Amino acid sequence: MFYVVYGMRGTSNVRGLGKRCIQGGMGAGVSPYYLAREVSKDGRCLGVVSGTALANVMARRLQLGDIDGEVRSALMEFPNKDVASKIIEKYFVDGGKPVCDKFESVPFPKLDRVGDDPRLVTLANKDLEGLIIAANFVEVNLAKRGHDNPVGVNYLHKIKWPLLPAIYGSMLAGVDTALIGAGLPREISEVLDNFSKGRGVVAPLSVTSDRDFSISFDPKDVMGEYKELVKPAFLGIVTEHLAARALSNVDGYVIEGNIAGGHNAPARSKSLNENGEPAYGLKDEMNFEKFKRKLNGRPYFLAGGYAGRLNEALDSGASGIQIGSVFAFCRESGMQPDLRGDILRQIMEGGGVYTDPRASPSGFPFKVFQSEGTLSSQAVRDRQKARCNRGYLVELYEDDGRVLTRCPAEPEDSYVKKGGDGEDMKGRVCLCNGLMSTIGLGDFGVAPIVTAGSELEDVRKLVELHGFDYTAKNVVDYVFRNAA
Repeated sequence: MFYVVYGMRGTSNVRGLGKRCIQGGMGAGVSPYYLAREVSKDGRCLGVVSGTALANVMARRLQLGDIDGEVRSALMEFPNKDVASKIIEKYFVDGGKPVCDKFESVPFPKLDRVGDDPRLVTLANKDLEGLIIAANFVEVNLAKRGHDNPVGVNYLHKIKWPLLPAIYGSMLAGVDTALIGAGLPREISEVLDNFSKGRGVVAPLSVTSDRDFSISFDPKDVMGEYKELVKPAFLGIVTEHLAARALSNVDGYVIEGNIAGGHNAPARSKSLNENGEPAYGLKDEMNFEKFKRKLNGRPYFLAGGYAGRLNEALDSGASGIQIGSVFAFCRESGMQPDLRGDILRQIMEGGGVYTDPRASPSGFPFKVFQSEGTLSSQAVRDRQKARCNRGYLVELYEDDGRVLTRCPAEPEDSYVKKGGDGEDMKGRVCLCNGLMSTIGLGDFGVAPIVTAGSELEDVRKLVELHGFDYTAKNVVDYVFRNAA
């Protein structure tokens, strides 16, 4: 087993870094394989799949019948045929399950100690580990079909327990670029390097404890063998120069401003503005003079309201832009069509986004589009039963030598019994279940939650140009229409 160390850079596949436009890897399933495929097929932008919660996404697509057969087709290309067959046998429902029936659950994450080392853990359920690997393989495999252009995958570093098998699965499918933010992913370059050399890894794991923990992943435990793989390029997503300086072993950067959608970096100031949102200031912005001193020729991309500003980004020295919200509301987005249409109409009527400092169980601020009938509404939140049955945004904590999970969005008695502070539960929302409903894969009766960037003027312009069903190609044309 190889232990990750910091500071070395290996040779990477840089095909994905030659584009001037990167499609954001949004939400759980909002950037699905069919959006990334459409974007990459065009050739002008890098299509990116979201790597968040893909085990649940794939399992539920199968339970809804996998009508076009693409998921099963990709599973048949998965190197371990036994794993693929077991997944299909367990989750596939011919013709799709009845709407009111419950989904077959994906195993909840549990961690076991490895050997005699009390600070080293691994996923206890190897079927879950195999499902994670296969789901990431499937998503990238499908995104790469029908063209020969690069494809990327986006992960949240904050969600660490599934990260290693997820990355491995995407590399099995030949992903070209890995984009990782929501944390400081210093170990990822070495993870990619060692997977490419057919090694297992041990990486740092965030656990609420007075001692440090690590998590191990050995591909041989699931795949039965080691394989040498192509190392993808690695883009670190950062907000300011101190994070970039700490994240030196990358192939490039995405600089994401606090107006970008989804999770934002916490503000340096702990105070809130007059709207109750985090009070971002100058210290939260990138100091480009200091940042560029450390670039050493590496590319960087600007994100957050740049869909109509490619030339501005290029003139400032950036290699290009990353854009999300304009793709989140296009036809090929994974968002439910009816919900997408409703939100677009509200955007055209002046609707907007609130940066909620409390909603996400992760503790990171989270952009929430304000819309009645969704989890942006307090009345809807009050009706929603508290639960934690997905486990992606859980806090890992140590109890009597074991690493366990708790979540401030679970029932209060359970959270407090596990040592959680009841005050930390105020305002929390189960994003895992809400985001699954946003893409039409939620449990019956669970309301969706919609995230987008604060700057929605480019979305309005696209609707004015092409209507409420504008396409991914419309977005790419819009980005490049005035570009040099």
